[in-house]
Amino acid sequence: MTKVEEAYQSANEARIGVPETDRRMQAISLALIFGLAVLLILFPEQGKAMLDTTFKWMTSSFDFLFLGVGFGALVFVLWLAVSRFGAIRLGDPGTTPEFTWSAWGAMVFLAGIASGLMLWAGTEWAYHYAWTPFGLEAATPQMFTVGQAYGIFHWGPTAWALYCIPAVAMSYIYYVRKRHIYKVSEACRGALGSIVDGPVGQIIDYMFIFGILGAAATSLGLGTPMIGGALANVLGIEPNLWLDVAIILVCTVVFSVSSGLGLDEGIKRLSYAGSLLTLAIIIYVLFAGPTGFIVELGMDSVAYTLSNYITMSLWTDAVGQSGFPQAWTVFYWAWWVAYAPFMGLFVTRISKGRAIREVIIGMLSFGSAGCVLFYVVLGGYGIDQQIKGLLPMADLVNEHGVAPAIIEMFKTLPGSSLVLFTVAVSGIVMLATTFDSAAYVMACASTKELGEGEEPARGNRLFWCGAIAVLPVSLLFLGGLKTMQTAVVLVGLPVIVILVLMMFTTVRFLKQDQA
Repeated sequence: MTKVEEAYQSANEARIGVPETDRRMQAISLALIFGLAVLLILFPEQGKAMLDTTFKWMTSSFDFLFLGVGFGALVFVLWLAVSRFGAIRLGDPGTTPEFTWSAWGAMVFLAGIASGLMLWAGTEWAYHYAWTPFGLEAATPQMFTVGQAYGIFHWGPTAWALYCIPAVAMSYIYYVRKRHIYKVSEACRGALGSIVDGPVGQIIDYMFIFGILGAAATSLGLGTPMIGGALANVLGIEPNLWLDVAIILVCTVVFSVSSGLGLDEGIKRLSYAGSLLTLAIIIYVLFAGPTGFIVELGMDSVAYTLSNYITMSLWTDAVGQSGFPQAWTVFYWAWWVAYAPFMGLFVTRISKGRAIREVIIGMLSFGSAGCVLFYVVLGGYGIDQQIKGLLPMADLVNEHGVAPAIIEMFKTLPGSSLVLFTVAVSGIVMLATTFDSAAYVMACASTKELGEGEEPARGNRLFWCGAIAVLPVSLLFLGGLKTMQTAVVLVGLPVIVILVLMMFTTVRFLKQDQA
């Protein structure tokens, strides 16, 4: 062997175990997302007006599509779980799950909710209390139950079913069909064939990166007011922009360290920590507050949701034209849909060894039950404060927004300073867990080929950590955060078509392989 051949062999051996990063995908993805951000910053009024108009057009013109696909997704995954295909194991015969149920459930739950759940669980009912569905009278006792029920519905099984579609499609292709290409477009191959190898496939993959990077950035930016408000109260200072920036930087350090450590040492441990902190807050509120009332109102709200689930799922208000389902349910479904490919890729990475049925039932149960618990306890406590005249939650939410309202609610608890500090720490950990997962998934997606059990290059993971952090800081300073959120939701329209293609692909491949 010549010296040149020896050097070439040594170089190849050095690269073993370090998957190759797709630098082109990194560059184009960043150019797209930052290009839009710059436009929103340079032309804020025009950008906001255009996106708002487009958003209203989307929700009014395609409300039937979002509502129909959302309900169809729930029916589809339930059918898949109880069918013979549900028993298919994701991996070789005899493969055991890589993570325990508790670790898997914690990672799935926290990756899917960020800190938004705590923010909205205690406050969403107040919006519905003032603006009602089904032509109900506003500000009546009935609306406490209906308002909380609608929040439970929006964060319930349909949302998690939308997450299940890409999770099952990608997991089956990756572990059973052994196509180790970690891209959303690959999950559409059964419907589109070789078209996914060309420009169409690239558009699908870049759309996914835009959706997740934009959603992560806006969630990070929008989650900081609650954390900042909690810390400002503890420190005795006024909330300010620099405090928000400091919180984002702390979140970035936490999820960068975690991402650098990898899936088992980083994300799993951070998920455990986030789960324990948030559970401690929920338990404390439950027992420090009016426990009996919270439990009873929770039962009433869950019962209302179950009794009216189909109506809530398919109601467009075509006659009344109130705009309620478009402004709320369609908006939520568009947000979940834009986020769904990320969840699909993340759940794929942690679900080796599980049966398809286990993935579906696990996501629906862990996700829905966790969200119900948050809404029942935090929403019930806020409603109790409203009824007793101790805190005008409905006015606070509708006049000042959700972040100031939830902080005022926590301040009414015994030991409020400690509670607020715990809320701030919990919020940071929850955000860090979600964006740790997002950075990890984007690193996987920008890796040319990733074998089972392999980790994307550490530098690739840290690259996406930085990308997630820079965008919200820029938008906080220069404006455009809310407008960026609207832009991300608009991605839901083409992505919902992609989810339909994934359902078609899943059925086609299952029937081909399991005939």
